[in-house]
Amino acid sequence: MKKNYLFLFIFLPLYTFSQITLTRADFPRPTGNSPLPDSVLYSNVNGGTPTAHTMNGTNVIWNESTLTGTPTYQQFLPMSATPIIFQLLFLSCDYAQPLLNGGNVAGNTLTDAFEYYDYASSDSRLQVKGFGGNILIPGQAVAIPLPALYSSPDIIYQFPMVYGNKDSSVSGFDVTLPLGGVIGDIKLKRSQKRVNEVDGWGRLTIPSGGTYDVLRHVSKIDRIDSFITGFFPIGIPTQPIEYKWLGQGMKVPVLQINGNQNGGNVTITNSTYWGGFPVGLNEELINTNAFIYPNPAYDQCAIEFSIKNNSNVDIYIYALNGILCGEFHFANRVAGKFHAYLPINALANGTYQVVCKTNQQTILQKLIKL
Repeated sequence: MKKNYLFLFIFLPLYTFSQITLTRADFPRPTGNSPLPDSVLYSNVNGGTPTAHTMNGTNVIWNESTLTGTPTYQQFLPMSATPIIFQLLFLSCDYAQPLLNGGNVAGNTLTDAFEYYDYASSDSRLQVKGFGGNILIPGQAVAIPLPALYSSPDIIYQFPMVYGNKDSSVSGFDVTLPLGGVIGDIKLKRSQKRVNEVDGWGRLTIPSGGTYDVLRHVSKIDRIDSFITGFFPIGIPTQPIEYKWLGQGMKVPVLQINGNQNGGNVTITNSTYWGGFPVGLNEELINTNAFIYPNPAYDQCAIEFSIKNNSNVDIYIYALNGILCGEFHFANRVAGKFHAYLPINALANGTYQVVCKTNQQTILQKLIKL
């Protein structure tokens, strides 16, 4: 008897898609010296209940659309925008980034801290050459500059990045701070091994409304920070873990979940996701005739206009003499209403020209900074 098996194929899933490949071009590399360096808006989630870190593999669908957070700009700075005390030490680096959440060494908090990034020859990898910040030693009234240059780079990403990639690096620093007095010299040390793996690919949905094709990149770190004085040595072992979902042209992770390993368990400490619009701005000011508000503005302003088709959005702020004073880039924005929040506190008071470019249009607007 002849049988027809065609109906078996009707129920196959229709959401299959292909994995992406990431290169150096998908990550930041600011080169200009402006008061508003290249920035990307992200939202911070302290704690929360993300679940994406529990899923890896191929053709995965991750959904973190219910996360909530406070929108903040993550800035990528040219070397000249960082404290001069660290510039010479990290002169060969490509850019710096303020350390998110400050950072600490051996339990001592860092302030005004910057991490220094470098693209290896032929753009084969992105690596951290070290960090610089002010550290407050217990019993001291004034924070002391800590220039932490790694003995070998901490490799963050290898390029091209595809599913299945694995790599590792060993890094650390050894710095002596001459305090004098009763305490004498203090030595701060770090030794760590980072193991990276691209262990998943698929599609991710986040609260700002976007759905992105991503690779999941996981970094497991074994770290020991030591605080050594003439009286006692202290070694503090930690095992941070970083889950990152990376998309093409996004610069920062579409989603990042940070935690600590403890045996086979992971405790989540915080998360960030890409994009979003800050809550609390006066949306009554939004109308079809004014796409920058408030205007005049003091420390911050919002910008809004319509996008005809899915597009990248690039925003440039020029002084009246034509000098570029700031730029902001938003990748893969969906058609419809676009709105973003711009920090302008670093601009001098005066009048500026704002240029907004999409794949289909260019919009000009005057901005007055008070």
